[in-house]
Amino acid sequence: MNTNRLKEVRIERGMSISELARRSRLSRATVTDIEMGRSNPTVKTIAAICEAISADPNEIFFGFPVNHEYQKIAKNRRLMTDD
Repeated sequence: MNTNRLKEVRIERGMSISELARRSRLSRATVTDIEMGRSNPTVKTIAAICEAISADPNEIFFGFPVNHEYQKIAKNRRLMTDD
């Protein structure tokens, strides 16, 4: 699994590990472990991260091209649920 893209995309979005952890409701240690390739995320964790970062799971974890429609849907969903 290509976990290196998570850090790259997170930085592109201007998001810290702490912010990604908070938005995805994961610990900082979990996010760090996934970024460093020390942990393989579950499907549920992948979904939480991708929603929090507004990114397509295929782009981050599987190396496929980005699906911009997914980003729009995730961003709109996040805007509706943010306090």
